[in-house]
Amino acid sequence: MRPRYSLRRRVGWWLLPPLLILLVINAVLSYRSALEVVNRAYDRSLTASIKSVGERTHSLAGEIHVDIPYSAFEVFEDSAQERIFYAIVAPGGELLTGYADLAPAQLPPDSGEVRITNARYRGQDVRLGAMRKRLYDPALTGGDAVLIVFAETTGARTALARDLFLDSLRRQLALIGVGALLIVLALTSAFRPLLELREAIRKRDEEDLTPVPTGNVPSEVGPLIDAINHHMERLSAMLVARRRFLADAAHQIRTPLAVLTTQAEYGLRQDDPAEMRRTLASLLASIHSTRRLANQMLAMSHAEAVNGLIGERAPLDLTALVKEVAIELVPLALKKRVDLAYEGADAPLTLHGNAAMLREMVANLIDNAIRYSPPDAHVVVAAGAWGDVAVISVSDEGPGIPAAERENVFKRFYRILGQRDTEGSGLGLAIVREICWAHRGKITLKDGEGGRGLCVEIELPLA
Repeated sequence: MRPRYSLRRRVGWWLLPPLLILLVINAVLSYRSALEVVNRAYDRSLTASIKSVGERTHSLAGEIHVDIPYSAFEVFEDSAQERIFYAIVAPGGELLTGYADLAPAQLPPDSGEVRITNARYRGQDVRLGAMRKRLYDPALTGGDAVLIVFAETTGARTALARDLFLDSLRRQLALIGVGALLIVLALTSAFRPLLELREAIRKRDEEDLTPVPTGNVPSEVGPLIDAINHHMERLSAMLVARRRFLADAAHQIRTPLAVLTTQAEYGLRQDDPAEMRRTLASLLASIHSTRRLANQMLAMSHAEAVNGLIGERAPLDLTALVKEVAIELVPLALKKRVDLAYEGADAPLTLHGNAAMLREMVANLIDNAIRYSPPDAHVVVAAGAWGDVAVISVSDEGPGIPAAERENVFKRFYRILGQRDTEGSGLGLAIVREICWAHRGKITLKDGEGGRGLCVEIELPLA
């Protein structure tokens, strides 16, 4: 048996990993954003220093004068731990001042724009800014623009970006914690109706099969509740059918058992062998009648759709089935001196149904026709097809059924007045209709040929 799992725990496990993944992605993006903001602020100072040096650099008669103001380094005083490197290169490539090996990877444009990039200098990560300043001195050789380069180590930038990132991460972790708490509370609140539903069902009486109320049930659980209610309806219908069967059996078998008891007691008091034989013969007839009643009641119970037995279906040949049942009942017809005949097509009629129940249906039709027909009468059984429908008809020459009674004869244990002396329990046609309906068929009662007797027609859909 597989262990039961918690739906709440499963939902939690599905939510937490994505939250952690989002936290990692957001942390990376937050660090990059913090570093970008810090670089933007520091780059303004680096640009201002380069431009202030450019403003103090001039050329006269081919001689370049460089005056680096104190303000060019003043902006870096807040980061005393950082190192500043600079270089000013003449148009011809000669170093005017600063570090000779400090040069950008790519020369900036002549427009005076400051270009800032990340670089490595003397084993350290630096932020390097470069600008070309035109001096407009015709006496200069190799051009008229000097190259001004400033580089600053990035320790302070990284530290500030890290502080900003950690501060942001703490807020995010706090939000994640609050979110996780809210998720737990939400899941608890969301699943509370299910727990209440469980307790309500547990406290029900064992015979309480009323539908489960759906008023306080989440819509996602609605289909499950509907399925449970549908199943409970089927169980309720099955229990009603069982109780009805038991009540009918108790009521109907009580009289035959009383007759059997009376006949047996009467036989015990007899000394005359001939009278005892008559009593035994009567007793045997009562036993046959009671057994037939019991068999029909069991057939009725099996035919009810709520029991599920009739739902076992398979392809079968209806023509062969009708012929077999008619042959089996020939001895009964001979005993009553009734001419039993079969008419109709010999070709197979294939349909999807329960063979045992269909045999019971056809047997009840032919048995009723034989029992209610007078001696030397004719009973005709026919089977054929009309389009995609198979038709079975059984005609007799008995007393028939008045039009006003034709709906009543399908009721259980219903007997027409004046026919009480005929052997029967009043279940035959009820069984026939139950089996017919279970196979999506249609049953019709009408007058026999020439207005004499009864003709029963059953239509069943072919496979």
